[in-house]
Amino acid sequence: MNNKIKKVLKLACLEAGKVILKNYGTIKSVKSKGRNDWVTKQDILIERRVIKIIKRDFPDSAFIGEETGVSSKKMDMTWIIDPIDGTNNYIHDYPFFCTSIGVMIKGEMTHGAVYDPLREEFFYAQKDHGAFMNEKRIKVSEIRKLSDSLLCTGFITSKVSYAKKNISNFTRLVFKARSIRRDGSAALDLAYVACGRLDGFWELGLNSWDTSAGVLLVEEAGGKVINSKGKKFNILENKSLISANKYLVKKLLVEIKSNQV
Repeated sequence: MNNKIKKVLKLACLEAGKVILKNYGTIKSVKSKGRNDWVTKQDILIERRVIKIIKRDFPDSAFIGEETGVSSKKMDMTWIIDPIDGTNNYIHDYPFFCTSIGVMIKGEMTHGAVYDPLREEFFYAQKDHGAFMNEKRIKVSEIRKLSDSLLCTGFITSKVSYAKKNISNFTRLVFKARSIRRDGSAALDLAYVACGRLDGFWELGLNSWDTSAGVLLVEEAGGKVINSKGKKFNILENKSLISANKYLVKKLLVEIKSNQV
C-alpha cells in the first residue's frame, strides 16, 4: 500500500503543478477569506482535483483541506491538503510556493509530499523510511551554532496577535543567527529544513495543512520538530512550531516565545 500512496501523492502533486504553472503570472481574480488571507480560483480547483485523484484509489478517505475544510465523515485514512501554500506569493508572481499533501492513518502521520512546480522538486517522506527529494535521500544540516545558522520564519498577518508576538522573536534572533529569511510558504520552508538548505524554521499560528507533510519530512530527514513548550509537535493540536536539527532546536526553543502551543 505504501507504493500506492506514494504514486497517488505524486500524481496529485503533478496535477496541481500543471494548474499552478498554467496560470502563474496571469492571476487577476482573488477572493478575501479575511484580513490578509486570500484564495484564488486555482486554490479551489486544485483542491477539488486532488481529492478526485485520491478518491479513485482510496475512496474511503476523509479530507482536511485549506479551502474545503474538514470532511464530515471520519475514516482510518485522512488526507490533509494545501493546494497552494504561499498563495500571496503566487498572486504577486513571487516564485516561492508549493502544494502540500499529508496522509494520516489511524491518527498517525505516515506519508507526506511537498511539490515545488517551478523547480520541479518533489519532496516525499514515509514514516520510518526516510525523506527524499526527487528520489534522492535528504538530511537536515549539521550546523551547531546559532551564529552559523540560516534560519527562516513567517508572520501570519491575518492573525495579528501571532504576528506581533513573533516580531519580538525575530528581533531577538536576527542578531544571533547568521541570517534570517521570511519566504511565505511554511510547507516549503520545512522541506528546505529537511534537505539542509535552511538550518531551522519557526512560526506561530500555523494550521494542519501548513505543517502535515513538512513536519514528517523534517523528522524523517533526521531533524526535530517541537511546539513552543518543547514537546513533540502535534499537527492537529499545536499552532506554534520550531524545527531544526537536534543541535539547534533546543537553542531556538530558548529564544522563541509564544502564548500558544
